[in-house]
Amino acid sequence: MILSRVAPVGWLLAVAACTALREVQPAQFIPQHTPALVWVTTTYSAVVPVAQPQIDGDTLRGTWAGTQKPLAIPLQGIQSVQARTPARAQTIVAFATVGLVVGSTIWALVHAGSSLPADDCWRWSDSLGTVVKC
Repeated sequence: MILSRVAPVGWLLAVAACTALREVQPAQFIPQHTPALVWVTTTYSAVVPVAQPQIDGDTLRGTWAGTQKPLAIPLQGIQSVQARTPARAQTIVAFATVGLVVGSTIWALVHAGSSLPADDCWRWSDSLGTVVKC
């Protein structure tokens, strides 16, 4: 039952850790990686989510995310562009953490009940130098 709860949490952490929102150079990044969505900050400090972005000469074209309205922003009017990019270090840490949690859980389950039974009587034997059953 616990494992059924741990697995989905682990997958959520892994998926979240696989990418990060980072500032990119639109003229180079968009043609090479064809992201589905970027966030554009204009020189007027407006943040515009652009779906299916494309570089067309000196213009960023796409659709306004969520509305599908066509959008064109001159590159000169862009202050910054952010896109989801792979986050390798975060991914490694997330998978290592999940592995540690799963490994610790398995170890705890395997070693559960391996201690001395509480209902039995055990005492120290000075003559034998060990624990003996009463």
